[in-house]
Amino acid sequence: MLEQTISLDFTIETVRCRLRRSVMEDLPAIFEATTSPRFHAGMDSEAPLRIEDLYEPLQENLLAWQEGKLYSFTIADRDSDNLLGRIGINRNKREGIWNLGFWMHPAYQGKGYMTESVIAIISFGFDRLDAVQVEASYALWNKSSKRVLEKAGMRFVGYIPHAFRKRGRWVEANKMRITKQEWIVLDRRSDLIAVEIDP
Repeated sequence: MLEQTISLDFTIETVRCRLRRSVMEDLPAIFEATTSPRFHAGMDSEAPLRIEDLYEPLQENLLAWQEGKLYSFTIADRDSDNLLGRIGINRNKREGIWNLGFWMHPAYQGKGYMTESVIAIISFGFDRLDAVQVEASYALWNKSSKRVLEKAGMRFVGYIPHAFRKRGRWVEANKMRITKQEWIVLDRRSDLIAVEIDP
């Protein structure tokens, strides 16, 4: 298995976004986003009650980054560095498979930022993490996430009737996937002019 040596200062720049490791200064914006109405409807998590509830997950993400298990990025505006959302890619138990997850602050949804970021992270997975396949899933009703994944070149591979339980009920989801060979054929990286910065 490939050992990851991704610097904590590693960033990826797209046309409008800078993807960087999440830091304490991001927490107020993360709290604002994650406590907005219906934000967690398609997730297996619940809204934090206090901003302090975000401290431990931030430290866990840092440790997972250092261990090469999960790379969780803040999506920031390139000019202002304001938080737009978050995106992460984590190692699956199956070798060579990585899973993608993301969310966008409600104030910035529908503007194409997430499509840029997803394309950048898929590229990161194949180019830097030695992924052979990147997967993602979305709650069945979440058509916005479906469109983002499709624009990035991912294709439907399966229906998950019991993806996770939410408040006593099962949430249905669809699984999407793209292989390294499919990615090479698409060559989506030219769509966003991604630049990696690895000091």
